[in-house]
Amino acid sequence: MTFAVMVDFDGTIADRDASYEILYRFAVGDWYSLERRAYAHEITIMEALGQQAGMVKVSMEEAEAFLKGRVKMRDGFTEFADWCRENDIYLEICSDGFDFTIDILLGHWGLNWIPYTSNRTVPSEIGTTIEFPHHRKGCPVNANCKCSHLERLKEGADRVIFIGDGTTDVCVSRKADILFARDRLLEICKKEGRECIPWKNWFEVLDSVKRI
Repeated sequence: MTFAVMVDFDGTIADRDASYEILYRFAVGDWYSLERRAYAHEITIMEALGQQAGMVKVSMEEAEAFLKGRVKMRDGFTEFADWCRENDIYLEICSDGFDFTIDILLGHWGLNWIPYTSNRTVPSEIGTTIEFPHHRKGCPVNANCKCSHLERLKEGADRVIFIGDGTTDVCVSRKADILFARDRLLEICKKEGRECIPWKNWFEVLDSVKRI
C-alpha cells in the first residue's frame, strides 16, 4: 500500500500563521474587516486576499528578517519530513497563505526541498501583488483549493494522510483517508463526530504514521 502526506503550513508546520504575522506588522489599512467579510460570505476569499495583499507594503529583505525572527517551526517537523523522504513517502505542503512566507521559512529551516502549493505573491514597498494559480471555480473555502490537491494525490497513492489545524482545512479534512487534527480543526471534528488523530507535536505524528 502506498501513502502520500499533505500538510497545511500556517499553524501546522509553523508555530503561528506567517501570513497573518505579515498582515499584523506590515499591512496599511483595515485588513481584518476584510477577513470578517470573507468568513461571512459577503466577499470571496480571493477578493479579501487580493485587497489584503495590496495593503502589505514591505520589501523582501525586511519581510525575511521579520519572519526569521518571529516564526518558528513546530518541534519534530524536520524529523518527520526526513523520515518521509527516507521511506519514499511523498510529502507536500498546501497553504492558502502567501507563498513568499513559505519560501523564506522553508529556506531558513533547510527544508526547501519540500514541494508546496500556495497563492503566488510578490512583496513590495508599494503593495504586494497576488495571483491564484490553484483556484478551483466554485470552491467556497480556499483561494488555493486544498481538495483539488488531495484528489490529485489520491491518483498516485492508495491512501492520503492530511495534517492540519484550522478552519481552512475543514473541507479537505473530510476527504482525507487519515486525518491528524489540532486546535480549531480538532474542535470542529469533535463537534461533527468525525474520526481523527489529535496531535500536539510532530514527534507524535511521526510515531503514529510509523505505526500506520
